[in-house]
Amino acid sequence: MFHRQAVTDIIRWYQQPQRKPLVIRGARQVGKTTAVRLAGAQLGIPVIEINLERHAELETLFRRYQIDELLFNFALITGEQITPNKPLILFLDEAQATPAAYACLRYFWEDMPNLAVILTGSLLDQVLNDYKLPSPVGRIEPYFMGALRFDEFLQAIGADKELRALDMLTASNMHLIPDSLHEKLLGLVRRYTLTGGMPHCVQLGLDTGFSHADILKYQTSLLQTYRDDFAKYRGSQTALTLNAFFNGILGQVGQQFSHKQANELAITSSGDNRQLNTAIEHFLAARLFYRVLHSQADAVPLGAETKIRISKFLFIDIGLLLAAQGIPAQSILQAPLEMAGRGTLAEQFVGQQLLYAKPAYINPELYYWQPPKAEGQAEVDFLYTHGNEIIPVEVKAGSSGTIKSLQSFVFKKQAKRAVRISSAKPSVDKLEAKSNGQGRPFQLLNIPFYLVNRLDALLGSTTGNAP
Repeated sequence: MFHRQAVTDIIRWYQQPQRKPLVIRGARQVGKTTAVRLAGAQLGIPVIEINLERHAELETLFRRYQIDELLFNFALITGEQITPNKPLILFLDEAQATPAAYACLRYFWEDMPNLAVILTGSLLDQVLNDYKLPSPVGRIEPYFMGALRFDEFLQAIGADKELRALDMLTASNMHLIPDSLHEKLLGLVRRYTLTGGMPHCVQLGLDTGFSHADILKYQTSLLQTYRDDFAKYRGSQTALTLNAFFNGILGQVGQQFSHKQANELAITSSGDNRQLNTAIEHFLAARLFYRVLHSQADAVPLGAETKIRISKFLFIDIGLLLAAQGIPAQSILQAPLEMAGRGTLAEQFVGQQLLYAKPAYINPELYYWQPPKAEGQAEVDFLYTHGNEIIPVEVKAGSSGTIKSLQSFVFKKQAKRAVRISSAKPSVDKLEAKSNGQGRPFQLLNIPFYLVNRLDALLGSTTGNAP
């Protein structure tokens, strides 16, 4: 099994002199359990694993916060003695089956602070929304885990030379990248698009020489697993209704999802808006979809001024999206990514990287921008914060694509820098945004898809001062 950043992060968490219980959130099959096991193996300590789906009888003890009794029961279940100062990781997996375990983390921290405890559960957030249990606020350390980013994918497949090359690039020298390396990296972007970032898909690719037929078979199976989970969702909706909403939102990925689109989806799915909104909350809690919210973009944090009724959706993974929408592999191999799937795949690729660009203890969130209709038609795909600076990000077809939306944002928000992402070679341009005879100079970073994971470093290597 290949290495992931999550393994390094868990090891660092364990080695802290004072560590709170770690709660790892992420969708099913993103690699949460494997990361914990690998971290334990690299630390050389046992991982005492309790699958709470198999031990529902522990719910009563968790609700009574009987830590000593819980540890004794864990020892009986695993045959391993558990003491607070013993070097080990107590791993409570599938915690959605026993939601009281989450509330009990407060007492693990207060009564046994030396005991290393990790809790995970793919449907945990859904269950916690329904159960009225006390939350261990301030007594846990959150960790959010998604599919492999593109840079993690390169590390997993052994593309070390390409990774080192990417590390050498800055805003001032990236335009010097050789054509041969540029094309090779775009080829790896296409491979990542077809494979996706789900850990088993990547491992399957390594084991089969990236046989697309084998990877697609697993992706299809995993999508069905997600659909099978609908029966576990709480509420009055049937799995059939949830499946209809799921398919409808899949078809809307990357597109603006307004009240009008919501009404149409509800009607075509034989439901209503209330049912649709409930379904969306279920999907978001399961981390199958991510909502990209509209922001006024006046100041950081971007979430201070949002419009939930106007949003876009991203799926959990680009490879799974490809499989779910039935997009043929040939369309990825024969055209630039921004041209495939009507631009949806390119936006999914960029969004998927930006979602997990920040430290893993921050809940992934993304925003986009568009002005009021009275001020003209414009839409900036994503907003990226670099310190207190808000930078508009557009996914465009090549270096010649129009950037009217970026220029509109630059002028209205007095931005100094903007980013255009495409399959073209990287460069930095000095431009001027114009409106009503007035101009605003700004710096445009043109970066290819393979540099999205390096966006923060690239922004840090340039001042953004326009002439």
